[in-house]
Formats: sequence, structure tokens, C-alpha cells
Amino acid sequence: MIHSAFRHSLLALTALLAITASGQDIPSTVEELSADKAYTIRNPHFSAYAISSPDDHDHYVWAAEMIGDDDHPIKNPSYSLPLDPASPYSAWMIVSYEGQWYIYNVGARQFLVVGETGGIQATTLQDTPIPVTIAATDDGLFTFITTDGQRNYMCAAPQMDYPVSVWTADDAGSVWQVEEDTLVAADLQTCIDLIERRLPATLTIITRNGNIYPRTDGGGFPDQITPYEPLTFSAQSLSGYTCPDGVKVRHGRNLHGPRWADGRQQWSEFTLEATEDLTTIPADSIDGDIIITALWEQTDPDAMQMVFSDEFDGLGEPDAQWWTRTLRQGSTWNRWCSSDPRVVFQQDGALHCLAIPTPSDSQENIPMLTGGIKSLGLVSFQYGHAEARIKTNQWRGNFPAFWMMPASSPKGWPNDGEIDIWETIDASTQSWHTVHTNWTFNLHHGPNSQTFGPLDYSLWHTFAVDWDESSITWYVDGQRVWSYTKSIDPSALDQGQWPFDAPFYLILNQSVGDGSWAANADTGHTYETLFDWVRVYQPADITGLNELEVRSEELGVGNGQSAYDLQGRKLSPFPSGGAGGRLPNGQLPKGIYIIGGKKVVK
Repeated sequence: MIHSAFRHSLLALTALLAITASGQDIPSTVEELSADKAYTIRNPHFSAYAISSPDDHDHYVWAAEMIGDDDHPIKNPSYSLPLDPASPYSAWMIVSYEGQWYIYNVGARQFLVVGETGGIQATTLQDTPIPVTIAATDDGLFTFITTDGQRNYMCAAPQMDYPVSVWTADDAGSVWQVEEDTLVAADLQTCIDLIERRLPATLTIITRNGNIYPRTDGGGFPDQITPYEPLTFSAQSLSGYTCPDGVKVRHGRNLHGPRWADGRQQWSEFTLEATEDLTTIPADSIDGDIIITALWEQTDPDAMQMVFSDEFDGLGEPDAQWWTRTLRQGSTWNRWCSSDPRVVFQQDGALHCLAIPTPSDSQENIPMLTGGIKSLGLVSFQYGHAEARIKTNQWRGNFPAFWMMPASSPKGWPNDGEIDIWETIDASTQSWHTVHTNWTFNLHHGPNSQTFGPLDYSLWHTFAVDWDESSITWYVDGQRVWSYTKSIDPSALDQGQWPFDAPFYLILNQSVGDGSWAANADTGHTYETLFDWVRVYQPADITGLNELEVRSEELGVGNGQSAYDLQGRKLSPFPSGGAGGRLPNGQLPKGIYIIGGKKVVK
């Protein structure tokens, strides 16, 4: 690879002049690219054509007619074999589909992937279509990218193990000339058919008072599934709930748009029974994106009742009615906490908590910024069921958590207790479920923790605890993992074995290790943990509420009724957050209230 802008421009200009004289169509802007044409893709500096060579080189993008230079000698003679201009393996189609570009090799019938993780790696071909960012340079050449980052450009590389690799934008090997290949016919219909059949389908799962799992024993679902492969699930609710409308399955394209557009049906919908037994969505219904919706309703008045939930369906900062940011202090997990909006935000129906290399525009003099939220002073509860749906990107130094701390801590940590509903570290496939007390931490009586796994953390998993006056029990995807029980020994209790008879609040965060448990943070890496939702339930004998009433979006207080929150505070007229502020027409925002002696979910 070379960094000579002058030499690059001179060679590119010479090549363009020579080939333009041949009369072939040579697009120089993105707008000139045609899906009805086949093209050759050539790097003018190294005279290298990008090709597929499946018999010899499997799924790698290979090269033909490549030359080296003094600094970049040819590593493998096969890079320099002559181009066969009539071969479909040297021909590419550049196709726009639903606002994304895809580069398709006609002979291999596969799609180009520049690189998915950054760093030095081979450019490959694969069955799954991956969008490619295409940009034209000032001198009529193109760059191809499939991953944002510093090293993410398709690059001709004579000296590497693979002749077409991934490198930076300021390299002569990273710009390409596109020329029409008149000896190979484009096959747009086949390309589009393959995109539609192979393009990953987005899977969205919407639940209330229960969960959807891929197996009867739990498990996690991805954000994307393979089209035209059947999808099996188990619908599992809290005890005392039923799903009167069944499980609704919407499938197709533009699922949030109208059912019909331009005379064409965009999506279809059908209903399946909500059962813990396995149910299968047939392959022909996995014809695009999928939304699975299961809304259970309470039928047993003594059942657990939802007292708090946040679905994180907003944008930007999480709801200040429930959450504040975690503060920077001296512990491992919070030593780099920041209020920067880039490390905590709501987007695409989830809370994103990140740890990022400190940006150049930040005023904070620390290696990384990490993000988390807590409900201290806003939401706390004593006993009940708390759960969250989570996934994380595993990496050395990863240290995210979903946990609880005491709302009041007169004795200090760990004497007043800590309940870690879920943690994981580094690239481990395990989950950790832990309590900290004076008995376990200072006096070293155990056990205080249990692991569970292996788990695929690229999938969504549900982590939960049941907590009452005598035990705390952990669950992963509905499976019981472990219990910590209250001792019957007065001496153990006197030494702090059970400090869990007081309200606790919630914490959701992404932190990084310091080598003491999780490895030292990779301060050049971006860590991210997503929380789909968090929910808290309590038994009716704790809430004192025996009826559940669900109202519509238009719910207002009105008619002389007053609304109270679950702590008994009167909220009518409801304060909007500012001093003396009011919401118009007595309207309440989404939440859970007590109105007329009933618990109302809006």
C-alpha cells in the first residue's frame, strides 16, 4: 500500500484517458451507475481487476493482472494471471435496493463484503447481501465501504496474503475504476431475487407481562433472521395471565406503513395461539421483516402486577421521570461515568449504554466515557419481580450490568446489600448473578454468586430476579439459575447475612474493567450494551391493588377523579416537570397510576 497522492492521481488520469478512448461506458459519479449493466472493477495504481476465483480461492475477492511496485511486491503469482473479460466471475453488478447499494458478482452469485470489524482483513464474497457505501472521488474513481471506521476501505494490496484487503482512505489501492463489461450480460432479476431471499429479515418482539423465547426452555432471539426459514417460538407469561388476542404475526415490508401501497400488498398479518408449547411460523411467511406481538392480561387478582416499566421507545435521553445518570466516583464501574449524550440514549426501541474512547471535542480528561442510568429517588421497590431484556457486544474489558442498590444506605456498602441481577465480563459467554453483603464480602461466607451459560450475547436474553422476605431467585430466559436465602441462624443475621428487607433502586450501565475482575479496558474500542425494556412486578398483597384497568392513549383524569402514583403521591393536575408546570386537559403521560381505586396502565 502506498501513500503518494501525486502518483495516485497521475496513474488514475492516465488509465482513465486510455480506457475512455476505447469507447466503453466509464461512470464517474454514483448517479451514473446502472443496475442493468455489468462492470469490471479495477484499481488503476496496481492495474488490478477484482474478480471471484471460486475454484482456487473460495469466498475471497481475488485479483487479476495485478502489478506491484518497489514498496509493494507481488506476494502471490496468482494475483497477476490474465483477466478473462468474458468470464462472469470478473463481472460485477452495482444495484440499489430499498435505498442501499449492493455489489454482486455475476459468476459467483454472491455479494461483496469489504469488512465487518475494521482492521486489516480480506475482502470477501458471501451469500448474505451486505449494504456497501459507495462514494465517487474528485477524479472519477470510487471507494467501497461496508463498515464505518478508520480501516474500512476495499483496497488492492499486492504484498498481502489476500490481494484485495481492507485499508484506509488515503491509500492509492483504496480507489477503484468502474467500467462497463459489454461481454457479460447483467441479470438484474436474479440479483434482486437473491437480495430479497437472502437479505436478513428484521425481527421485532413486542410483549407485555410475558416473553417470547425460541425454545420451551428459553433462549435468545437475534435482531435479524434468515428469510424463508421457519421460525419457532414459545410464548410464556407470568402466572395468572392470559393472552386473549393470541400472538399476532405481521410479516412483509414496511410493516409500520399501510397494508397496501401503489396497488401492492406490503404486509400480511395472522394470529397464532399463545402457548408454552412450540409454535412455528411457516417459511413462506418469513418473506420480509417480522413483528411478533403478545400482550397478556391479568386474570388472577392475586397475581403479580406490573408496578413499573420502561420500554425505551423514545429518542435521546431516557425519561427523567424515572431515571438520572450514574455519577462518576472512585469504583471500577463508575470511574469514567459521563453525562455525555453519546454514551446513553434511546434509539430504535432500546436504551443504548456505551463506553467510548474519549472524543477529541470532550472536555473530560479521562481515557474513556462510560454511560449508565439509575432510578435512585425516583423508582424503588421492596420485594417483587424485576426483569430486563438485554444484549451486549463482548470484548476484552467489557463489564456491563443490570443491578439494584439500597435506596437508603446508613451502614454503607456492602452492609446494606447489593443485588446484581446480571453481569458479564470480557468476551465470556457466562452470566453472573450475585449478592454482596457484610456476611459474603467482608466475612467471606458463601456462596454469594452463580454463573450461567453459555449464552450468545449477540442475541437478546431476559434476566430476572424474584425477591421476597426470605429469598432472592435469579432467572435467565425463564430458567431458574440460583437462589440466595435468608438464614435462620440469628448469629448470621446479626452479622449482615440478609440486609434485603428495604427498598432498592435499579441501575443499568455499561462500564469497563480495570484488570481486577474484567480485563483492563481497550481504550480504543467502543463497547455497547442494549436494554430493550425493564419491568417490575409486585404481588397484589404488596401493591394493595386488586383490579387492573387498561385505558387508551386518550386517558385523562377529569370527572373529578384524582390520579396517584404508586408511592401514593397525588398527581392531578399532573406536574410536567417544571416548577408549577401542568399538562393540558388533565392528560397523563404513559405510566402506571391509581385512579378511582384501580391501577391504570396508560
